[in-house]
Amino acid sequence: MFSLFKKKNGDSGNLNNKSHTDLLGSTLSDTVQKIKNDTGNSSDIVIRELELGEPMLSVAIAYVEGIVNDTSIHDFIVDSILDSDVKTERAPEEFLKTLTSEVVAMGPIQKSKQWEQLYTALMDGNTILLIDGIDEVIMIDTQGGEQRSIEEPESQVSVRGPRDGFTESLRTNTSLVRKRIRNPNLWTESMKIGKQSKTNVEIMYLNGVVKEDIVAEVRSRLQRIEIDAILESGYIEQLIEDQVWTTFPTLYHTERPDSVAGNILEGRVAIFVDGTPFVLLAPAVFIQFFQSVEDYYARFDMATALRFLRLITFFFINYCAIHLYCGDYLSSRDDSNGIGNYYRCTARNSSIPSICGSSHDGNYI
Repeated sequence: MFSLFKKKNGDSGNLNNKSHTDLLGSTLSDTVQKIKNDTGNSSDIVIRELELGEPMLSVAIAYVEGIVNDTSIHDFIVDSILDSDVKTERAPEEFLKTLTSEVVAMGPIQKSKQWEQLYTALMDGNTILLIDGIDEVIMIDTQGGEQRSIEEPESQVSVRGPRDGFTESLRTNTSLVRKRIRNPNLWTESMKIGKQSKTNVEIMYLNGVVKEDIVAEVRSRLQRIEIDAILESGYIEQLIEDQVWTTFPTLYHTERPDSVAGNILEGRVAIFVDGTPFVLLAPAVFIQFFQSVEDYYARFDMATALRFLRLITFFFINYCAIHLYCGDYLSSRDDSNGIGNYYRCTARNSSIPSICGSSHDGNYI
């Protein structure tokens, strides 16, 4: 995985990476031109220049079309700026405070002087407010865009239980869990992983129930990931799992909010990745993979019995049934009459001869 995505020479491949750590300038025209140059004059990067207050002050807003809420931008930012008569002849700190509290009255709102933070917020779906003569920008949360509606998951269908499933929206997924666990101790921690993709990743756990060592270990493993892009939670699963050369998964994944809520209440940590409906759960135990999504809604004795039955069936099918069939088949090779003929006829049209008959002479009749 590392060899496919990690650069072997130099940094992340961004030609303007050094300039992104510089401070912003105070000239609006220069700032706007730099944004256009750094984004390659991309057609989906919208920059609109406006006039604000008395006397008129030049400002500009910048956002990425398609990942923002257009209604919020026009109703609460553009219209507010055009209709505002705020006094612009003030100290920069006082003017910014008035601007964020009276003119752009929506949030959350953050301020920054760093180019890197500006571009990160821009690509996250925030609207950037640039002001002429001030070397600081206002970043307004206007995330939106087209999203898939909440539907029943196809991979884990249940007869009894809720019908909603996760989507590709990180915030939608976390809200589905919070609707089930209305507890202030349900904590989340966010981070960005991927030098190029800067994918939003969040961990969720129930403080006071989960062991602190587990949270610290999950956090540490995620922070140690060095990769160019995270496009799905499967990347995370491969990079933080304990054992690589094993046929048994060491992390559990699901697209059902009720399953995630139940595991969080049991003391596990959920890992959400933006852009995928599959949520990872850590740590995972062997018996967990024999649990049905309906076990939470059945009587505890019936759910335990069914899970135990699944476990017994698994071992019987994988370790007993094939050996019993092979033993009966091989013992019937010397029986020219009776039941041996039945096994030989059955073996002609099955895959068992290729499995257990090759240890003889390769002749299956």
